[in-house]
Amino acid sequence: MFKSVVFLCTLVTIKNVQSASMQTLAVRNALYQVPGLGNRPLIIKMYPGVENYQSDLYEVYAEPYTFDLRAASAVALIQGEGESAAKGEIVFFQRHPPNGPILVRGNLTDLPPGKHGLHIHQSGDLRQGCDKLGPHFNPYLLQHGGPSDPVRHVGDLGNIEVEEDGSVEFNIADPLLSLMGGPRGIVGRSIVISGNPDDLGRGGTAESLVNGDSGKPIACGVIAYIK
Repeated sequence: MFKSVVFLCTLVTIKNVQSASMQTLAVRNALYQVPGLGNRPLIIKMYPGVENYQSDLYEVYAEPYTFDLRAASAVALIQGEGESAAKGEIVFFQRHPPNGPILVRGNLTDLPPGKHGLHIHQSGDLRQGCDKLGPHFNPYLLQHGGPSDPVRHVGDLGNIEVEEDGSVEFNIADPLLSLMGGPRGIVGRSIVISGNPDDLGRGGTAESLVNGDSGKPIACGVIAYIK
């Protein structure tokens, strides 16, 4: 069985475009040779560089994939941290893995009213609670940002706004998360609701560029496949 190729590289011949968080680039003659099968196309996705911080990053997929390309879904059952009684669920659905956008649908109750940061964190180990799930999921080692920013953590999903009765329903479409393998896979990691709003990296402090100055977690859940 042929394996898909997923790697980061610097390609000096491809023009830097910064109109979206991550983009599929149309590259002419971007083919590779598979013995017995002929040429196969490459799909290249790009993070634009940041001057004096990060060069351009490219994620390259080469067909044929070994991923299961059928639609995939996952769920996180949310539990409160400490004195928080928060509960509910967040469902993830991806129609065309590994590259298609993910739909994130949440239905939560018993949260403090107002805005709260929503992030995917690195770890999915809840044995020590929501506060020990590591940093935001950030496989490309970029600075924190908003969900529509050209530079952001893969786990940066912005804010949710809770009603006065403590409930919130939300629907998010995100282009970076993936429910399959590869560097952007989120299954087995956690999703966290923070106590404060996320300033989306615009707060002008060092903490803002790490986590949006969004405070301690008040609820979280592990992301697991739905069969």
